[in-house]
Amino acid sequence: MTTPQPTTATNAPTEADAAALLDAGAILALGSAKGDDVDTLTARTYTHAALDDRRIVRLVPGTLGDAEDLALDFLGLARDGDAPDVGHVRREALGFPAWALVNDPANGHHALALVRDIERLDRQARSKPGAAKEGFDALGATLGRAVPHFLPTFYEQAARIFLGHENTTYAATFFGKAREAERVHNLPVEEARLRAVFLEFAFAGALTAKALKEYAKDLGRRLEPAAAWAEFRQLCVERCAAGVQPYAGLAEDARAMIKAVGGGAEAQSAAERALLAELLPSPAMVRAPLTFWKAFAKSLAGLAAEDPTVRRRLLEIFPTPSSGDAATVDAYWMSLLLAAGADELLTTPGALEPGGAAAWLGRWARHTARGWGNRPRDAATLELAARMAPAVIADGVPVDLFTGTHRGEAVPDLVDVCLAHGMPLVDPRPDHETDIAAWLDDSAPGRRDLVAFGADQRYTALLRKAVGELGGNSRHLSAAAEHPVLSVAMHDWLADRVDELATESGLPGARSALERVMPFRAVAADVNPEAVARVHAFDVAPVLARTLRTGIFDELGWPALEEAMELLGVVPAAGPAPGLAAADPQGASKTPEFRLAEAWPALIIATATKVVVVGPDGILLDHDLRNTDKMDKWYKPKFRYVDGDLLVMWWVDGEQKAYWSSRPAEVFEPGGDVPGRWGEESMVCSVAHPQGGRVTGGRILHAGDTDLPPRRHILSDGIGYWTLDRSEQPARWREYDPVSGELGRLSVPGPFAAAIADGGSLISEGCELMPLQPGLESSPFGTDGRNIGSWIRDDGDTVTAGTLDGHTVTLPAGNRYWNGRPRHMPVGGLRLPGGARPTVVDAENSIDIHDGTVPLAGLHPGGRGGENAAGTPLVPALAFWHALRPRDAASSEALRGVADADAAALLAGTAGEYDAALAA
Repeated sequence: MTTPQPTTATNAPTEADAAALLDAGAILALGSAKGDDVDTLTARTYTHAALDDRRIVRLVPGTLGDAEDLALDFLGLARDGDAPDVGHVRREALGFPAWALVNDPANGHHALALVRDIERLDRQARSKPGAAKEGFDALGATLGRAVPHFLPTFYEQAARIFLGHENTTYAATFFGKAREAERVHNLPVEEARLRAVFLEFAFAGALTAKALKEYAKDLGRRLEPAAAWAEFRQLCVERCAAGVQPYAGLAEDARAMIKAVGGGAEAQSAAERALLAELLPSPAMVRAPLTFWKAFAKSLAGLAAEDPTVRRRLLEIFPTPSSGDAATVDAYWMSLLLAAGADELLTTPGALEPGGAAAWLGRWARHTARGWGNRPRDAATLELAARMAPAVIADGVPVDLFTGTHRGEAVPDLVDVCLAHGMPLVDPRPDHETDIAAWLDDSAPGRRDLVAFGADQRYTALLRKAVGELGGNSRHLSAAAEHPVLSVAMHDWLADRVDELATESGLPGARSALERVMPFRAVAADVNPEAVARVHAFDVAPVLARTLRTGIFDELGWPALEEAMELLGVVPAAGPAPGLAAADPQGASKTPEFRLAEAWPALIIATATKVVVVGPDGILLDHDLRNTDKMDKWYKPKFRYVDGDLLVMWWVDGEQKAYWSSRPAEVFEPGGDVPGRWGEESMVCSVAHPQGGRVTGGRILHAGDTDLPPRRHILSDGIGYWTLDRSEQPARWREYDPVSGELGRLSVPGPFAAAIADGGSLISEGCELMPLQPGLESSPFGTDGRNIGSWIRDDGDTVTAGTLDGHTVTLPAGNRYWNGRPRHMPVGGLRLPGGARPTVVDAENSIDIHDGTVPLAGLHPGGRGGENAAGTPLVPALAFWHALRPRDAASSEALRGVADADAAALLAGTAGEYDAALAA
């Protein structure tokens, strides 16, 4: 590390640079800095009998030099020789015991005698703040009897200790005790030192408004009115300049002191304006409370009338006080801008720099959109925006009403007034929005007719999108259908949705398109009767036929899994199809909740009382949970399965407990990488080690272990092992030894290396490679005879997935996450009897089955198959699909040949049954 060097005369900084360097802790060359807040750094040499001829040299600010000598003398160290000046540093306010040693060395021993006690209480203050406070109180009582004039700096030091432990409550308490000691004992006060201390604690957030008001009163008692006002004003200005907003009672305290100075109403008003002129440039003014602005409104208007720079500064402030209703604050601020005449700069062409008016309106739109709730209509903003049009048009710079607002929303009335007056606006993006529902609910004055909004082709898509989101509220739909502009947007939106329906070739897509328009059925016939007629004429038979020919998920099943679900009582052993059982309210109320965990290729399924471990070919373990009466109902048990033994972990009374199923009476507290209290178990797959135990991404976990290794993504070809190194950006695979848990070099298995040999990059998190296990030989994703798995390659515009049998599928990359990873990724082709091989896509929170471009089914891992797979009681995570096998190969082959006419006949035959079911 390089040691900072003092500046030299040849590179002396400017006055501003010197101040910044001193604030940062720099040591400046002699003569390069000056001022009341600059101290001279001295090099002081000390000797001690125990050190022989060796010397100790300490760099000490000159102000603290005598105190340093006395303190070290107390330890037996003696000053030796002169103390030469070596540079300049920022002056520090004397604390305790330094202040006592400098100002009253004769009684300095009283202060030094407390140093060890103070250090002891400092160590205690973090873990036992109450006991430390009592200790400081006792020391203060002792000190007050002997040397009461030491109390202010002593209590300040106690306050600093609590600040160091982030306890601002006790810090503020002891700061108040310091000021109380000054009043009770009528102690003389060093105004400069006291002001510095006030600033120090104000910056730390330990100075209350009450303390500031007391300070103002004390100044009035100690000093002449003019001097008291000067001190108070300087504190307020320095406090604000350092980033602390003015407190709510500042105006009241300032006026009392100004009135004491005298000079008549005009002089007092001038003094207020002078204070405001010094406070306004501070960035902290944006956090000033609303009461501050209200108290100084008249003076602020007068100051703005005198000085155009004040009006500019007011336009730069977008108030965000820590308390108060945001809409109320913004409404008052707008009225204040108008009263101060700041709006003239926005409405007069050329009054601001080019683009200044447009930038302000965009910032104001973002500012007033902060927060989550809907705001009432702001007629003052709309009126000002209309008057700003000439200035914005003259500049030719468009206004951005979307960027930075909540969800990219623009206020409909503001968009309309800008467009109506010819103001240039930034074109909206597809992800931008406007909230028509809130606009319809808003009864505040100033509502626009939205004619300009609806007439601008750039914005009609935005309006249609907003109208399309009204479907959940019949009152909104009726109001929009009767509105001249919104009804046109609704007409076009319905037409677009019906166009989408006509292009859907799979049942899930067609159903989604219908579900989007169904909420509009009460008004659709009046708004767009043609769209309604097209929906009624839609022929679903070809869509059904294509879906059946391409393949449905229910053609595959996992018999052992379905047996386990019946054993747990999650699915009835007899009765309706599993996917329909949940539709029965009585049956649903009797269905126990279940949780999942992995032991790949086995799946762990648990209810509140029982755990079943399911392998590819059968149930491996059926275990009744012990200690269920002691398990915390909020923190569900977690599991590990190793070599036929199940580890059960649960929380009770804030502690984690565990047992192995082979020894349920031996309850212990697990260590290592234990699962957290909240959330579901991770489904990141582990793999059995050939010599016993499970490989999870760290060292091998063996049955009976009480310390758990880490869980990471792993790959294995049965010989080598890789784990995903997330410290790399992006995450990359790294070889590792599961026996020792040690990491090796970055590399990828052979099939993955071949996949990117000609370009592209692996999406590491989506890759899978595991040794082929018994029962997985007929994996619907295929195998190479030794392993199963797939790789995913990002080629920029496309994403390709390949399984180990050599089959590949490619899809457009589409939208991406913030880290560049595609949101929808192909996994591979799903082999079905009869030659069908639809594409499986990992689509964020669901798994989609495609025919290459069109979704044919949407499934949710961990839940039931639902409407797209009504015969599937549980959709496992993708890694467990290797255990799926055809339910009836002959029936699947028959589905491959279904014609449109067959589907039409099927629909006609079931129509009567469907109507009867609805009636029932």
